[in-house]
Amino acid sequence: MNTYKLRYWNIPGRGESIRIMLTLGSLDFENDFTPLPFTIKNPENTSPPPFDDGSWAKQKPQTPWGTLPTLTLPDGTIVGQQRAIIRYLGKITQYEGRPLYPEDPIQALTTDGLMDMLEDIWPILIGLNGTESFDTAPLLTTMFGKPHLIDFLEKKMEPQKGELALMFDHIEKAYSTGPYLLKDQPSCADILLFAAIAWWGAAMFPSMEMILESRPNIKRAIETVGGWKKIKDYYSALKSTRKSLPTVGVTKYQDFYKNFHSLSMN
Repeated sequence: MNTYKLRYWNIPGRGESIRIMLTLGSLDFENDFTPLPFTIKNPENTSPPPFDDGSWAKQKPQTPWGTLPTLTLPDGTIVGQQRAIIRYLGKITQYEGRPLYPEDPIQALTTDGLMDMLEDIWPILIGLNGTESFDTAPLLTTMFGKPHLIDFLEKKMEPQKGELALMFDHIEKAYSTGPYLLKDQPSCADILLFAAIAWWGAAMFPSMEMILESRPNIKRAIETVGGWKKIKDYYSALKSTRKSLPTVGVTKYQDFYKNFHSLSMN
């Protein structure tokens, strides 16, 4: 067996960066979509069902860390944690003749630093702040079909002051010598940035513009990655499949993928 199996929800989330890495490595893989553990009525005649059917409660104890995504390796080993999986795939995947996880310790440290910085942003957008509600969880809000939390986001993105704005400013500075984090050497950190901005700019933000405005280095970085041929081909082949994703309230789940498609069409 030479096939990998990625188990995750049928959304970009933390799984999309792994899908991209597998694609770049020309590694055969299958998506094992787990229904989202939300108490939302499933649309009729949808297979697999997008929302809770009890699958995740049964799967959770069998995962290495009690979380998704997990990746089943060709030898049957199941591993977890997004960034650990990305680093592993980066070590066995080359782009332009160099591995996507650097062999040089300092470059690897720089790569890990950017990936950890992106991880610091997730809790704010998911709503893991101890007071989760539809007023403080941008992702929870949209996934349950409610409008984007514009007021919440504008406060967090206030220039030179907002919590998220300052974090994105650090990333902007890190890419000042781009187009990649490591100047002219692509790495898995660039893949993770591409996947994060495209996902956040649809599921949490109404568009990527609130993030990319006045941050040309980040914009250049994700547009460069989106222009890689394997990525363009991957998203071109999948575009028509998004139409089968559900609509909940004002949220079209197919739109969660819209930035990935737009970035890879340039």
